[in-house]
Amino acid sequence: MIEISTDLIEQAVYKLCFDANICLNNKVYDKIYGAYQTAQNPCKDILRNILLNAQTAYEKKLPLCQDTGQVIIFVKIGHETVIKGGILDDCINKTVEKCYKDNFFRKSVVKNAVFDRTNTNTNTPVIIYTKHIEGDEIKISVLIKGAGSENKSKLSMLLPSIGEDELIQKCAELIYTAEENSCPPMFIGIGIGGTSDKAMLLSKEAFICDDFTTSENQLGEKIKDCVNSIYKSKYGDNYVLDVRVKTFSTHIACMPVGITVNCHSDRTAKCTIKNGIINYVFQKPEFKEIEASIDELIEIKTDDTESLRKLKQGEKFLLTGEIYVARDMAHKRMFEMLSRGEELPVPIKDSIIFYAGPCPNKPGEIIGSIGPTTAGRMDKYAIEFYKQGLLATIGKGGRCKDVERIIKEKKAKYFTVYGGIAALLSEKVKKCEVVAFEDLGTEAIYKLEVEKFPLYVEIA
Repeated sequence: MIEISTDLIEQAVYKLCFDANICLNNKVYDKIYGAYQTAQNPCKDILRNILLNAQTAYEKKLPLCQDTGQVIIFVKIGHETVIKGGILDDCINKTVEKCYKDNFFRKSVVKNAVFDRTNTNTNTPVIIYTKHIEGDEIKISVLIKGAGSENKSKLSMLLPSIGEDELIQKCAELIYTAEENSCPPMFIGIGIGGTSDKAMLLSKEAFICDDFTTSENQLGEKIKDCVNSIYKSKYGDNYVLDVRVKTFSTHIACMPVGITVNCHSDRTAKCTIKNGIINYVFQKPEFKEIEASIDELIEIKTDDTESLRKLKQGEKFLLTGEIYVARDMAHKRMFEMLSRGEELPVPIKDSIIFYAGPCPNKPGEIIGSIGPTTAGRMDKYAIEFYKQGLLATIGKGGRCKDVERIIKEKKAKYFTVYGGIAALLSEKVKKCEVVAFEDLGTEAIYKLEVEKFPLYVEIA
């Protein structure tokens, strides 16, 4: 038997988590760059910012996205190996906690989904899958999974008699529903077969696999083409950039299909440990020269409420001045305070709230990576806040009909900002301070001073 020390495993997991969070691998970068070369505006401008964000994140060692995600780790253990030094799960969790603290990555994991949604402040426990294989090596793969796209993942139990054309159409329709909340252009993993849980696991494994069959590759291409033909928007044929399909055996009466949606920050990293050596299977991209944007946008100050209220739907502009940052738990607390007739910790009238949860700042930095979270999760609070005189919110994705109605009724606004360019957006923040609910960590209320923050008027 070959002994592999947990020290080596910890060293490997640390670097994999770091690399996956701050650097797109070359295959993903090249797909995005290929789409950028042929895209037309506004998709070209979105892809331009994504590529610039990738380079900024790598050079400044900042997370690609403020949502440094749920860590999922796949470990394949050779049958001729034995792990020495501790329990595998313990060493992985300890290492992920250290990596996230050392590098000021956002901690987003709560203790219990139902009974205790207190942040663990460690980004653990990690979701770990182990599998035994032949040989004398250990293979480790890391997948960083953000919530915006994960919330749009799907499971569908289809009829076993379904034909390929119908299967392709059904998968495309399920992917279509992800829309802006998943920060397109997207990468999709699809698992077909097994039971419901196996299909979803296959859809995750599709992001770290290399052993696709020709038939699986062909099916993935057909699904990609189908969904891009359905979803005709600002992304053109680039709403989905890649679909990876893994298939498996199943019961005669089953056809489970699991779909994992991933944003353009397709964050994976892999390695093999053999003979005491870690071999990292990761290549950083060759960053290309990116053209400057041709857009000449007006700049509006946050205290110029008259100019902000005059903005029309579809306009783009640059925002400068003070805004507040708040998301789910802060909104819940403020809503409860209003219900009790209490004064809020920040002014609402004529204010702008950015739905976000930034990464912690490193020493000497103003703020870590920061980007929009899904606005729809705040819809149940937004109506009351707009009634209180809120001028605008900033997020990603659509709003429900009732929120859209109150925004128009109050002559307020809903702005959107490109998702997945959190490293770039952090450069637009000139001051940052926590002003309320500090115990909530990344979900606290912050006051930011932003300069030339790029926004799009989604609802006016």
